[in-house]
Amino acid sequence: MINMIIALLVFLLFAGGIVWLQIFLSKKNNKWFGLILPFICLMFSLLIVLNISTYSSIQTTVTETVDGVVISEETKQIESEKPGMLAILGTILPVFIISNIPTIILLAIYFASREKLNIKSQLDKMNIQDLE
Repeated sequence: MINMIIALLVFLLFAGGIVWLQIFLSKKNNKWFGLILPFICLMFSLLIVLNISTYSSIQTTVTETVDGVVISEETKQIESEKPGMLAILGTILPVFIISNIPTIILLAIYFASREKLNIKSQLDKMNIQDLE
């Protein structure tokens, strides 16, 4: 139980650190800094989708034993039948959407932070114009 609580606290600290870093990078003057973390998350989600094809075949091991002694061991490769395009999209699309949830959250943080920065910039411009 205590291990689960520690793991949860570590995860929350890690997630909080990522959110803080995203806010910090989004508030920089260079707009590209805030897009670093969403780009990394997008690349990971593409990696997940591209690795789906790795699991298109199944490998099993058949072991024959007599009185606890292994007589033979054989590995068989079972190829799954080739799925249609609809089945492939039915598998890839939900995985892509679910794996992009962190990307969407980070982009929402980015746009919210940039919007606040733009409003502040416009207010500064108005104040400068009022002084003239």
